[in-house]
Amino acid sequence: MKVYSIGRDAACNIVIDDNSDVISRRHAILNVAPSGKMTIVDQSHNGTYVNGIRISSNVPVPVTRKDNISFAHVARLDWNQIPNTSGAIVRWSIIGVIAVLLVAGGAWGFFTWFGSEAPEEPAPVAVDSTELKNEQQRIAEQEKHIQDSIAKHVQDSIEKAQKEAAEKAASKKNVKKAEPKKDNAKEKAEPKKEEPKPTRVRG
Repeated sequence: MKVYSIGRDAACNIVIDDNSDVISRRHAILNVAPSGKMTIVDQSHNGTYVNGIRISSNVPVPVTRKDNISFAHVARLDWNQIPNTSGAIVRWSIIGVIAVLLVAGGAWGFFTWFGSEAPEEPAPVAVDSTELKNEQQRIAEQEKHIQDSIAKHVQDSIEKAQKEAAEKAASKKNVKKAEPKKDNAKEKAEPKKEEPKPTRVRG
């Protein structure tokens, strides 16, 4: 892991010129892993800011080259001063792939050029016919078992769907039967008002 010290001290890897003493002698440390991942650690009194947010002192915070790192809002980190190791990793990966392809191609060419003799044919293998029949029978039984289980599953699904449909239909009928009973209950609850009988006048 490469460690870059940042501050106004001349011994730092990245020196920040600051006559106001706002930047600490050793303001922050940038850790760069071989994989290209980076963390920054604040070691100052006036703070280090990542994208405008102050980070805690002595706590590694992950950063990328896209982040804006400010030291006490006085100076910013110049990413050009930090070597781009992720580009080097990609470059070395490409070189490694090309090298493997060249070696494989060279080996294939060597064996094609010098190994042109016809290879010996392998001796025929005797196959026991009963063993072959047993294997075919076992495969047929497995396929039949699979087909049977699929058919049973389909049948079970159909029966379940029919049962659910019947239950829904029955519940709808029960709801319809219950509604008239409610009306009858209302009629029973309310006493019938008798209409006055017409009186006959004798004349």
